[in-house]
Amino acid sequence: MTGDETDDSSREIMEATYRALCEHGYAATSISKIADEFSKSKSLLYYHYEDKEDLLEDFLGFLLDEFETKVASIEEKEPRERLVAVIDLLVPSNVNEEDMHFRRAVLEIRAQAPYHETYQKQIERSDDLILGEIIDAIELGIDSGAFRSVNARKVAEFIYSTAYGAIERGVTLDDKSVLTDGRQAIDDYVDSQLRSYS
Repeated sequence: MTGDETDDSSREIMEATYRALCEHGYAATSISKIADEFSKSKSLLYYHYEDKEDLLEDFLGFLLDEFETKVASIEEKEPRERLVAVIDLLVPSNVNEEDMHFRRAVLEIRAQAPYHETYQKQIERSDDLILGEIIDAIELGIDSGAFRSVNARKVAEFIYSTAYGAIERGVTLDDKSVLTDGRQAIDDYVDSQLRSYS
């Protein structure tokens, strides 16, 4: 198997994992159910992964790589728009049913982190990456004069915690409006607390 074929197979395994998690959630997702979503030989998937936890560790890494790619593709130059674009990757303005299912599955995986060191390491990496991007966007706004001078890390922590609170409540209650309202609250906060009017 060539390098390109290996890369293609790895991506297809990750996409099959995504579909299985959206369909079944973390607890009910198994290697077998992921294999059902995989278009290639099931033996190929079993060859690469012994169990669900091993596969999900790679899946979390895949999500982070995808997030980094999406952040790198953000073209907005105006500080507020750049910050909003980063936040949009975390909590979209318009949440659809697939968003809800996927965020529920990721929330379930995060809940396992205290019991799985590998999950915990990936989630720590995720938090560092997302917080870092929010901090960078805020600091860009401060440097350009678009945002007031604030403690960028504290503000980023508040935004990130608010976003995850909205995600946790929204998916737990199966209520998209909680995510939508939480996202609006973040946008309002950015406008009222960050924007410089001088």
